[in-house]
Amino acid sequence: MSVLMDTTGITGLAMPKYMYDFFDFILKFNLNIYDVPDEMSVEMSVEMSVKLLTIIKANSNITIPELAEIIGVTTRTIERNIKKLQDEGKLERIGSTKGGHWKIIEG
Repeated sequence: MSVLMDTTGITGLAMPKYMYDFFDFILKFNLNIYDVPDEMSVEMSVEMSVKLLTIIKANSNITIPELAEIIGVTTRTIERNIKKLQDEGKLERIGSTKGGHWKIIEG
């Protein structure tokens, strides 16, 4: 229990509720996105950008569904993060959706 308390203190998340009966022990976590500290959201966003750019650098022809499968997130998450990278001037799509490729903009 002390490890759980230490972990929730570090992440800033609320302590889980626990319930038990004769057959089960249940931990219920409140993972409301609004409970995630801003610093954690920024770190996750930076981590996602680094992952995307690393994978795209290795294979510039990779598709959004392939990226989603490799990283383990939805295609919508990939699309949102790619848009952010494009808006920041770090990534560009050359050519069509099906026949094009990604270009990482260094600088």
